[in-house]
Amino acid sequence: FYLFRKIGKTIRILYTNRNEKPLYFCTVNFKTNHTMKQIFLLIGLLLMTTSCSNAQNDDQLMQLAKQRRSVRTYTNAPVERKTLDKILMVAQFAPSSYGQRPVEFVVVENKATLQKLADCKRIGAPSVRRATAAVVVIADTSKGELWVEDASVAAGYLLLAAEQYGVGACWNQIRQREGQKHSASDEIKQLLDIPERYEVLCVVSMGYKGETKKPYTDADIDKQKIHYGNFK
Repeated sequence: FYLFRKIGKTIRILYTNRNEKPLYFCTVNFKTNHTMKQIFLLIGLLLMTTSCSNAQNDDQLMQLAKQRRSVRTYTNAPVERKTLDKILMVAQFAPSSYGQRPVEFVVVENKATLQKLADCKRIGAPSVRRATAAVVVIADTSKGELWVEDASVAAGYLLLAAEQYGVGACWNQIRQREGQKHSASDEIKQLLDIPERYEVLCVVSMGYKGETKKPYTDADIDKQKIHYGNFK
């Protein structure tokens, strides 16, 4: 956006980005004979930089998608509550069937509870053991039969939001997985006092990244999997 400040018979025009960091400024002096030339030059410059800025913004989602990788090792530094709140807020904007919004989240930060949570899955959940936080993605099954789809979309938002805020994350499947004695979902519900009408889709382990993975590139994408009009 642009900030205009009049100083005497001149106008100073400051162009800033969304973080209000000045990118450049230009002063138009109405005492000179070249005022109109200055104005048209300035307008052209503003239009050009605005176009470049929009192109960069269009690429932000693509870059985020490429950078997001499943992170299973974390540092010991806890994820701040305000960061978790931002991530969870993004996830709540995920679409749901008929607008029923059956998806809810249980955030676990206690280390002992994280270990018990990992034990609820018979084959294990190592990333949950290492995490400083975990988000249990659940859905109220009384709000519709498409709770699996709704919770999956919300979990996808959760993973992208974590990457956006610099947090490593990994999906741990719970639905249709066995626990120690019962289903993994039932054992998690018992551990976290989740009402019976809810089901657990997955547990997203989180923490600041303790490992580095290379972002995806265009070469990792099989464009032949995209079909227009029909499958051929």
